Amino acid sequence: MFRRLALLLAVVCVLLAWGSSRAGDRPTAEAIRAAASVVRPAVVSIETQGQREGGPLDMPNWPFGRRRPGAPGERRFEFHWPPREGQPRVFPFDPENLPFIGQPLPEPGGATGLILQVEGERGLILAPHPAVAGAQAVMVRFADGRTLAAKVVGTDAVTGLACLEVRDAKLPTVKVGKPEAVQAGDWVLALGGPAANEALTVGIVSTNRHPGEGEMAGTEVFQADLTLGDGMAGAPLVNLEGEVVGISAAPRRGPGGGLATVVPIDTAQATLQALARDGKVRRGWLGIMLAPLDPEARAQLKIEGGIQVAQAIDGQPAARAGIQAGDVILEFGGRKVADVDTFRAMVSGRKPGERVPVKVLRAGKELVLEVTLGEQGAQGAERAAPAPLPQDGEKLDIGLSLQPLTPDLAAQFGFEGDKGLLVTDVAPDSPAAKARPVPIARGELLKEVSRQPVATVEEARAAIEGARKANEKTLLVLVRGKAGARYVVLDIAP
Repeated sequence: MFRRLALLLAVVCVLLAWGSSRAGDRPTAEAIRAAASVVRPAVVSIETQGQREGGPLDMPNWPFGRRRPGAPGERRFEFHWPPREGQPRVFPFDPENLPFIGQPLPEPGGATGLILQVEGERGLILAPHPAVAGAQAVMVRFADGRTLAAKVVGTDAVTGLACLEVRDAKLPTVKVGKPEAVQAGDWVLALGGPAANEALTVGIVSTNRHPGEGEMAGTEVFQADLTLGDGMAGAPLVNLEGEVVGISAAPRRGPGGGLATVVPIDTAQATLQALARDGKVRRGWLGIMLAPLDPEARAQLKIEGGIQVAQAIDGQPAARAGIQAGDVILEFGGRKVADVDTFRAMVSGRKPGERVPVKVLRAGKELVLEVTLGEQGAQGAERAAPAPLPQDGEKLDIGLSLQPLTPDLAAQFGFEGDKGLLVTDVAPDSPAAKARPVPIARGELLKEVSRQPVATVEEARAAIEGARKANEKTLLVLVRGKAGARYVVLDIAP
C-alpha cells in the first residue's frame, strides 16, 4: 500500500516538474515564424525626406575634396591636396554666387510602422514620432515591394507615436492581443520593416506595465528584453499567437542586447484614434501640484497608499471641485492611488470634460468629490512675492512662533481662502526645525496638528497636549509653504 502511494507521488512530482520546465521553454523556430507571418504583411518601413540648412560643406565637389555620405544630418568631408585633376586650384568663393548656401537639402530617415486600422481604402499607420517630425515627404514601403505616399495626420510626443494615412485598395490588417494578458516573462517578437531587412528579434517581456519616465511621463509602458536594430524604431511587438501587444518606442542598447520601451497596444490604439480624429491627443488635467507621502506620515494617517496635494491652482478643475492643499488623494475614478507617477498616468489617460470621482482624506475624514477634467496644458496662476514676516507671535514648545491668519496676512502671503496659523519663527534645534522629511520654515502656514485643523494657537497647543496624553512619540503636522502643502512628522517624546 505504502509502496503504491510512494510510486504515485513520485510520478506526480515528475509530471509537475516536466510541466513547469516546458512552460519556460523557448518557443520553437516554427512557432516564431508562424506568429511573425501573421503580422508581417502589415509591417512597413517609413522613409522620409526632411529639410535642413545647407552650407559650403554641402557642395558636392570642392576644389580640395568632396562631401561623402554620413548619418542623417552629419556633415563629413574628404580633403585632397593637391587638388585632383580637373579641379580648379583656386576656388572662386563668392557667397553671392553660392545658391546652395541656406537652401533646404533632403535628409533621409527610416523607421518601422504598422498598419493598425483599415477603413475601406484608408489605412492608418502607427509610426515613431521622431522619424516623421518635420518631414516634408513621407513614403511607406510594404513587404511586397509597393511604395505609397503617406500623410502625417498627427504626432504625440508623450507616447512617441505618430499617425500616418495611406490610401490603397489592398491594405492588410492585424489582430491585437488583450493588454491585460501581457505579463513579465511572456515571449514576444519584434518585427522590422523591409528597410530593416525584415528583421525579427525574440525576447521576453521584462516588466509589467508601469508609468513612463522623462518625456513619456503621463503614459504607461512596459519593457521588453530584446534588441532593436537600425530601422526598427516603431517595430510592433507580437505574441506567439500572432497578436500585436505593443509598439516599441525607444530602444536602449547595452552589452549583450538591450531593453525596448514599449507602448501597450490599448494605449497605442487610443493614441491612433485620437490623432486621426483631432490631430493631437487631448489629455485630462486637474491643475494641482503633488507630493509623495512620507512613510511615517502614512503610518500616522493609517493609510497604505495615497499622495498629497501640495497646491490646488485657483480656477483649475481640482480647485473648482473643492480639492484643497493638504488633501490626500486615495482613489481616482475608483482606482487606488499608489504614487505620484501612477496618478499622473491615470489623469492623462482620461479625456477632457470627463467627470471623475476623487476620494480624498481631509482632517481624518474621507470625502468623495466629483471633478470635471480640463485639458492638459493649462497654466497655473502666478503669485506675487510675499511681504516681510511679522516679528512677533505666540510660542509653542515644539519650536514654533505663530500668529492667527487674518485676511490681511492671508492676502500678503498668498494664503487667500485658507485657514491656519502663520509661522513667524522656528527655533533652532527644535522639533519643528528637525521635522521629517522637510523641516518647517518661517512664512509657512500651519494647517493641522495631529490630524486636527487649527485656526488659533490654543487649538494647536491643545492638539499637542492631547497627543502627549495619548503617549504619542511623534506628531503629524500639515503645513503649507511655497511648494504647496505637505505632511511632516515631529518628535515629541520627552
